[in-house]
Amino acid sequence: MDIFKKAEKDLTEVFCDYISDLENKEKVMSNLRFTVPPVQFKSDYSTNAAMIVYKFKNKPMFEVANELAEKFREVEYIKEINVVGGYVNFIFKESLWQSFLVDLINSGSHFGDAETSKEKVLLEFVSANPTGPLHVGHCRGAILGLALSNLMKKAGFDVKKEYYVNDFGEQIATLVQSVQFRYEQVFGLHANEQIPEGCYPGEYLEKYAKTLSKKEGDKYINLSKQDFYKALKNQIVEAMMDIIRSNLKLLGLEFDIFTSETKVVESGEIQNAIEELSKMKRTVEDENGSQELSIIYKGILEAPMGGKNNAEDDEVSSTQLPQTLFRSTLYGDDKDRVVVRANGKSTYFASDIAYQKNKIDRGFNHLINILGADHGGYVKRITSAVTAISNGKAKLEVLLCQMVNLEKNGVPFKMSKRKGTFVLLSDVVKEVDINELKLFMLSKSPDTQMSFDLVKVKEKSKDNIVYYINYAYARTFSVLQKYKEVFGEDYSFNPVHFVKFIEDCPIQIKDIVVQFASFPNVIENSALKGSPNILVEYLNNFASKFHSLWNTNIRFISSEDKDQTNSMMAFLLCVQNILQNSFDALGVTPKKVMNNEK
Repeated sequence: MDIFKKAEKDLTEVFCDYISDLENKEKVMSNLRFTVPPVQFKSDYSTNAAMIVYKFKNKPMFEVANELAEKFREVEYIKEINVVGGYVNFIFKESLWQSFLVDLINSGSHFGDAETSKEKVLLEFVSANPTGPLHVGHCRGAILGLALSNLMKKAGFDVKKEYYVNDFGEQIATLVQSVQFRYEQVFGLHANEQIPEGCYPGEYLEKYAKTLSKKEGDKYINLSKQDFYKALKNQIVEAMMDIIRSNLKLLGLEFDIFTSETKVVESGEIQNAIEELSKMKRTVEDENGSQELSIIYKGILEAPMGGKNNAEDDEVSSTQLPQTLFRSTLYGDDKDRVVVRANGKSTYFASDIAYQKNKIDRGFNHLINILGADHGGYVKRITSAVTAISNGKAKLEVLLCQMVNLEKNGVPFKMSKRKGTFVLLSDVVKEVDINELKLFMLSKSPDTQMSFDLVKVKEKSKDNIVYYINYAYARTFSVLQKYKEVFGEDYSFNPVHFVKFIEDCPIQIKDIVVQFASFPNVIENSALKGSPNILVEYLNNFASKFHSLWNTNIRFISSEDKDQTNSMMAFLLCVQNILQNSFDALGVTPKKVMNNEK
């Protein structure tokens, strides 16, 4: 039960009836707001209804507020209403809160789930080139994608997680060449030679080459680069993907779909996408009147000022010869983009258009891509392409994810040189609990830079958000265990334990109950905004309120009053359920026991 959504719906219906005589009802409704006031105001809910409508009613605000109060009293679960400075404030009946708390416990892992189903979503993330193990640069995006997929499912979306296997192009040719060199070394060739410049030096390729030699012998010795590529490319890519999948499992992440770039390219989907765009035109207005422009056209694109800015600028192969261009400026981009170079070769952008069309053709009209922050300049062109190729029926959201700087006691964390210059995900997992890593990386907005200290994350203090939140969860188990020690049995929930609970509970407990009721809205906001950090911020605040109970005279267990104790244990189950649901949504497995619960 989403208690606040229910109240908003019912109270809005009453308000709509009250303004039914007005001509400009839509304008009034657009300004209607309901809020949850701070617990010290001793109201459960509040609205600005009187403040936005009194002028249209040509009455004083207090008169309108009192009229509305009389109308709102018709809602069966409203216990009291008071008017303060134009705000109409509500207190719910204890029976509503009791039903809510019982539902919270009985719903278990489904508490906070959306009541209605939403659209299909295809969430693409990680999609690292299959050239070796994942490094820490992929870690934040992977953790974000897993959490976001969980949150969106809980919010009612039908989400599929997709990994785009970039198994086509120069990087794959380089990978195969690197394997060929290591494979031939196993049989005595290239003795004392350094691996060719540009090839991948990782020891994982030496290991794979030895495995290949044991399996196949020397049958691939003395093959040309082209023949070695044709014979082993698919096998090598699959071996690299096996490594990547094993790395992803360290994060508890498994993808629903793997899509091959090679299949997209070789099936002619690039040409099909360009041909489809070529048939499209768009009418624009300028000082010369209206004109119809083709989405795809032949033209000469000026080179970027100061030369190439990044790898994507290799699209500009010539400023003198016409190229096939996508008119992305019609969709807000700063310049049109090359899809086919003057030499007839399609660009990476053209391949990406075809891939996005592939997604749409599979029935996904809501697309989300998580990219590294270094792809910021790529966002406008690809979102423009999705709008064009779908004729406005599909939308693409791009979330940019900043890198994380790893530290150890304030010093940058590095690997041994023989493994390369980057930090492998598997190395990070050896240094820190993966769940601590996840919760920390989700604690800030994805577009915010952050540093992660492998030592400080293990500190046991309020300043360590990972420890602080998990400690709240562990405390619930500790208190429930204490109950068993006192009463000689495990606590067993019964709905009667919430009878008069709200009526009698201290303000600090009621404050936390209000936090319970806010949980469904937090899940929805986190999902819609692509920001799991909203949920982590909620958790941190929730944990703070819960921990603060130990600084009051509130007693969880009283051997002289089992009824009161049972009520507090039921409350603890609610706390535990909120925390467990939150951890599940974030893809985190918390600890039930820590070494300093009190």
